[in-house]
Amino acid sequence: MNKYFLTTLFFLFSSNSYAKSYELNFLVDVNSEKYVKEIKNETKALFSSDDKINFKIDICKDSCETKLESYDFSLLQETKKLKNSSNSILTYNHIYSEYDESKLIRASALIIFEYLKENKKNKYLHLENEFLEEKKQEIKSENNIDLKDLFSLAKQNNLQILQSLNSMKLSKLDVDESKTNYKPQIDFYSNLIQIDGDRAKYSSGLYSEGTVDVGVKLTQLIYSDKVIKNIKIKELLEKSNKNGVKAKVDEVFYSVVLTYLNIIKANNHNDIMKIKQNFIKQNLSFAKQRVEIGVQDRSDIYRWESELANVNIELANSIKELDSLKIELANLLQINKNFSFFDYGMESKIFKILNQDSINFISNEKVQELFLDEIIYSHSTLKQLHDLIVAKNEEYKMNKASRYLPTIAFEGNARKIVDRYAQGSNTTRYWDNDEYQAVINLTLPIYEGGLKSVNIEKNEVELLNLKLQYNEIKNLIEKNVEQNYDSLKKSYEKISFSKTAQEFAQKNFELIQDRYKMGNENIISLLDAQNAYIVSRLNENISIIDYLIDLSSIYYFSGNIDILIDINKKDNLEKKILKVTKES
Repeated sequence: MNKYFLTTLFFLFSSNSYAKSYELNFLVDVNSEKYVKEIKNETKALFSSDDKINFKIDICKDSCETKLESYDFSLLQETKKLKNSSNSILTYNHIYSEYDESKLIRASALIIFEYLKENKKNKYLHLENEFLEEKKQEIKSENNIDLKDLFSLAKQNNLQILQSLNSMKLSKLDVDESKTNYKPQIDFYSNLIQIDGDRAKYSSGLYSEGTVDVGVKLTQLIYSDKVIKNIKIKELLEKSNKNGVKAKVDEVFYSVVLTYLNIIKANNHNDIMKIKQNFIKQNLSFAKQRVEIGVQDRSDIYRWESELANVNIELANSIKELDSLKIELANLLQINKNFSFFDYGMESKIFKILNQDSINFISNEKVQELFLDEIIYSHSTLKQLHDLIVAKNEEYKMNKASRYLPTIAFEGNARKIVDRYAQGSNTTRYWDNDEYQAVINLTLPIYEGGLKSVNIEKNEVELLNLKLQYNEIKNLIEKNVEQNYDSLKKSYEKISFSKTAQEFAQKNFELIQDRYKMGNENIISLLDAQNAYIVSRLNENISIIDYLIDLSSIYYFSGNIDILIDINKKDNLEKKILKVTKES
């Protein structure tokens, strides 16, 4: 018993003999006061549990930079880096996120640790939160593009849309051309006629060897079923082409929205890789400090250096992917690739219905039925095919009717001989030099070698094919909408799961990291915790963007992609949704 008691006293005495007390004169401005408690806790975690740190904290309201020399460590919010000081200082421009706050707290604790433990008295660090500062500038930038700008730029610049708009102009001209067949045709003419002299001599004044005449000819179609039907067909084709242009515009908009959302996902992935890079740099710095004070070998440094190289590769690939997507979008919009963008997410009003998450309504079966019903009336591709079917049916009727319906036309001609010369020109005539003629022509087709029968059979086959194509596309659209319903639901669930995973992964990472700093945890456990946290962040990013893509797909396949930018159309849809949900 005495031996055990003596051994215990020895260890207690040895432990107390290594415990140290430190004092720190700490200056903080009013903007940074809220971080003091966390900085103190983080700093204590870097020291042995037996060490004591006495923080003497002063808070200044103005002219803080003039008081720096009187304090061991100062924490100030400054937009620009200060001049060097003989004491330790940390300044920062802005805090935009929890990540920036965590970085500030950890950096402050490390500087205090180096000041007290390693006697590094004049370290100065200025934190410039560059990425989030860029985001703030983007909001103010004229080059910042939101979804409304995307739609506008696509209409103005996209080459496929411009070609479609030109084809619509051609359709309008085809209608105008078909209508000209029912308008009168007036021709002015003049002839110089020369015949042989003998015929003129013995024609009893009917002919002269030389004659000059002028005249005017009028042709007017009175009735033609083919022409009437052709005008109607051209008008239907023009209407169909308008819907085809709308379908192309919707298709380009959909492609643009997906590319834009993927840019956001790639950009967020880039941010997460930066967070991972920063974690590794912090742990590498801490590992180096532990080696310097002789409490750890260099194996952890080598591993952190390897991890840093790997994350740098990941970051480079992430930046490459982001640049590639921006080039793709710039090509679609025919703009410079150096544009800025908004970070749309779950809270963006543009992706909400009645100020709620869209899934809350779209999961309702009545609303799903509404979207499927809307397809027939609002999807441009189906409307285009419907108009083509009607036009082809008119052509079919026209060809059948052409077997028995006549064509009636009027033709009038007025001619005046203004000069006669040579043989027979002076012969006495009992008529004047003016001629008039009017003709009403009726044409009734009887037989054209079986051409009409062939055209009718072709129309029947083409009409059947168009109807089959309509049903095929309708079924395909309905299938896509239903698949996107299911995908939307799963994406929304994954968002919730990923948030939960991220919350616990972050807590686990911070706990393991603190234990690692104290030498109570190995690097493998810390790497596992770090990677679990990063993966949870990546999963959340992917889930949110997948949700927005699925929602955009439902809008596109139901013919409503433009509700993302058309407030009136969105209001109308919301009224319909509200009506069917109340009925259910």
